[in-house]
Amino acid sequence: MIYVIHLLACGSAADKEVHSMKFQQVMAFFLTGAVALSMSTTALAADLPDNVDTTVSATQTADEQENNLYAKNDKDLTDAEFEQKYELPENSWFTPAVRYVIENNIMLPAGHIDGKEYFPWFNPAENRCTVAEAIYNSAKLVDPELTASYAGMAVKEAPDYAEIPELYRDGASFCFESGIMTGDSQHYLRPYDSISRQEFAAVLQRYITLLEKAGKITVSTDTSVNTAFTDASSLAPWAKDAVAFCQTNKLMNGDNHGAFNPKGQIKSVELAQVLYNLSQQIK
Repeated sequence: MIYVIHLLACGSAADKEVHSMKFQQVMAFFLTGAVALSMSTTALAADLPDNVDTTVSATQTADEQENNLYAKNDKDLTDAEFEQKYELPENSWFTPAVRYVIENNIMLPAGHIDGKEYFPWFNPAENRCTVAEAIYNSAKLVDPELTASYAGMAVKEAPDYAEIPELYRDGASFCFESGIMTGDSQHYLRPYDSISRQEFAAVLQRYITLLEKAGKITVSTDTSVNTAFTDASSLAPWAKDAVAFCQTNKLMNGDNHGAFNPKGQIKSVELAQVLYNLSQQIK
């Protein structure tokens, strides 16, 4: 409006007449603003030049939808919304398992170790303390009494106990004192070491034995099926029974090529899938 008034003051008589008409049009627009604001978005957009960007409102709508997604309880999300929220590939085979461990606080969707932020579902591998914590949370969900008697006194004597992040110490206490996990010959816990698939099979077998003794699960003890793996000869002698046990009880299996990959590191999605499979068998 200031710009129009300036033109009225500086132009010729003819110009002033033209600009006066423009000024009246501008004033009419402001005076009838309520009417203009009542027009639909489509009608307003139709009057805009072709080179005007009209994507702002659409972007705002997308942002609002994303904010609403994060505001929702995870259990109220569809699988597609859950995958979007946690940045999982669409229609992932592991989506139900990841949902199970997050919604039941068995595994964290994100966290910090040594000040570094990480997002676990695509990590190369889990380590001993994160596996211990997941098993501990799984057992606590099955029955809190299973974990209540392990106060963590013995595990504190381990030379590297102080290296275990505070977040994972309850899990370490439960797993090491119950015999689900063991230290090395020098009593080191090695919390940051990765766990191979055959090592995890042994850990899982010991965990399930604890659940079975508590009357929480019924399992098969058949240990003859591991010869079906194309790389069965690569299994360590001490791991063969545990791998067969896990396969028989539909907890772990081979890849699309029929290989178990015993020395491969257990990954977050695999850990989530195993604990989800186990939950389907709990009484």
